[in-house]
Amino acid sequence: MGVNISYMGTKRQLAPAVADAIGAAKSGVLLDAFSGMCSVGEEVGTSRQIWTNDAQVFAAEVGAALFTTRHVPLHPTAISDLLYARFSHIKAKLKRKYVEALGYEEAMLLGPESKIYSRYIKLSKSLAKYRPTKRRDALFCSTYANAFFGTRQALEIDAIIGAINGAAAERTINADQRRWLMIALGRTLLRTSTSTGHFAQFLKPNSNYVGVFRRQRMRRVWTELLMASDELEPLGNTAWRKNNKSFNRDSLKLLPHLAKKDLRPSVVYADPPYTDDQYSRYYHVLETMMLYDFPTVTGAGLYRADRFQTPFSLKSKVVCSMDALVHSVAKMGADLVLSYPTNGLLHETDVTPEQVMKKYFRKVERCHQASHDHSTFGASKGPAKARVTEVIYLARS
Repeated sequence: MGVNISYMGTKRQLAPAVADAIGAAKSGVLLDAFSGMCSVGEEVGTSRQIWTNDAQVFAAEVGAALFTTRHVPLHPTAISDLLYARFSHIKAKLKRKYVEALGYEEAMLLGPESKIYSRYIKLSKSLAKYRPTKRRDALFCSTYANAFFGTRQALEIDAIIGAINGAAAERTINADQRRWLMIALGRTLLRTSTSTGHFAQFLKPNSNYVGVFRRQRMRRVWTELLMASDELEPLGNTAWRKNNKSFNRDSLKLLPHLAKKDLRPSVVYADPPYTDDQYSRYYHVLETMMLYDFPTVTGAGLYRADRFQTPFSLKSKVVCSMDALVHSVAKMGADLVLSYPTNGLLHETDVTPEQVMKKYFRKVERCHQASHDHSTFGASKGPAKARVTEVIYLARS
């Protein structure tokens, strides 16, 4: 079952072909250097030990949960028993602070559709008086209320995080259980947000979206959390997971670090970003949920000012980044499985993945090529889906 979370650049459709290429490589540990939601690791399964890595905190935590956890997710009944009283207490405190805004929101959602937009604007003005503070229980209320989430929803998110952190501090729940709860909350944020399924920008209740807007704002975060928690499970057994590893680093820095520590996987799977879109703009809210650090936010999407920027998405840096990646894998003595589309940013520089790989590996082959529809996540630059040809390469050390 895994986590079943959609993520930009996911290789879920291609995972069987990637797993076949990995199976043709040398036996031993697999390092998934850009693991995302771990669709490839799930496909490879327990046939070998798996190390996951992602520069995004949320994705790295998913890898840790799926492949290294000692404890399975809590059952919804146990979650209610352990967290609901604390959640209700924090929620009640926040409701007193945001009583005016909650009243405006209720009138907006329960009133006629014709008045939703005007009441939405009125609610925004009411919320403007609440500036982000260092209060541990009000980050989502003060930053994302009436943006990606409704005021009541943001309030519940803050209360849930407060309840989870409180239970962890008292050791009522352990680190693994906390991780699973935060992943479930991440799924909940994606399900309840007033957006197109990611966090590049939130949607306002215009005439074409007012019905969906109302339905999304009516969703209950606590209820969605319990349902999401019931749909999570790790891979393999405890003994197998004990020997896996999870990292949260820039892959270009991780590989030299592993070599220095003499931690050498047998195979590295690399699925680097290949467009000029920075992935972090689509999932910055999940990073903030994990870090809960009251970041400075900017732009229409309320982006974190310190969000991760990958050089693989910069035309001026993609060649040297790909070269550094391939060279690091070769120096480790590992085989390399690389997936990259024919319309990727690297090709715009008149350099191909094969050219880079042949600099450092004696044998490079194309072991799979397939066309599939790639989501453009909101269609800001054209159709909602674009047809791309994905190529899977295998380089043997």
